[in-house]
Amino acid sequence: MYELTVIIPTFNEESNIERIISEVDKVFLQSGIRGEILIVDDNSPDTTIAIVNSLKKSKANLNLLVRLADHGLSQSVADGFAHALSEIFIIIDADLSHPPALIPMMYNEIKAGQDIVIGSRYMKGGGIKAWPFKRRIISLGGTFLGRTLFPRISDPVSGFFAVRKSVVAEAPLKPRGYKILLEVLGKGSWEKCREIPFEFVDREIGSSKLKFTTILEYVRQVLDIARFSFSLSQSAALREWKKVFMFN
Repeated sequence: MYELTVIIPTFNEESNIERIISEVDKVFLQSGIRGEILIVDDNSPDTTIAIVNSLKKSKANLNLLVRLADHGLSQSVADGFAHALSEIFIIIDADLSHPPALIPMMYNEIKAGQDIVIGSRYMKGGGIKAWPFKRRIISLGGTFLGRTLFPRISDPVSGFFAVRKSVVAEAPLKPRGYKILLEVLGKGSWEKCREIPFEFVDREIGSSKLKFTTILEYVRQVLDIARFSFSLSQSAALREWKKVFMFN
């Protein structure tokens, strides 16, 4: 049994995959964490899968799940939840936009009692480096929509977060698009959530997979979570709003 699973969703990441695996494994060795690296790939037509299979020969803690249907980042992460061999998960991008060095801090926060730990770009100490103006505007708009559901969380659409298995084990997730964290927050079973700041660095190699259809999927996702939240008196979103109005 592993103490932690780092889930890395991939599609056509041949230029980055070996480096991200090496960086995460190095963090495990330096911190003494007995961790699994789980690559969840959407049947990449490039050499991503071949590279991972080659690396598996020398890394016993490296596992690969290849998905042949229903492709998408959120769907990949949700499948990773189901196949991970630990009770704590951390989701991180393959393109090194998220710093692997923060993995031990996130893991320790979960061990200390948090249910979800979010890497935030928008709290004090966080930021975004080398991002085009258009993507900044899209991100801010998406974050604003997410905060209508979770006003006390600065970055409810971050792609870099840690979560207990128990939070998502029975959650009726409908993963679509890129914002799996919002789905986890809206439908997962959790009480304690903490954010830690980090600086997002745009990918150096490869291209962004953001499309207009992704934005439409996100809007539908927000509406679906809102409907879910208002149908349950004990939903996480309603609980967070009550805390705002009660000034807690």
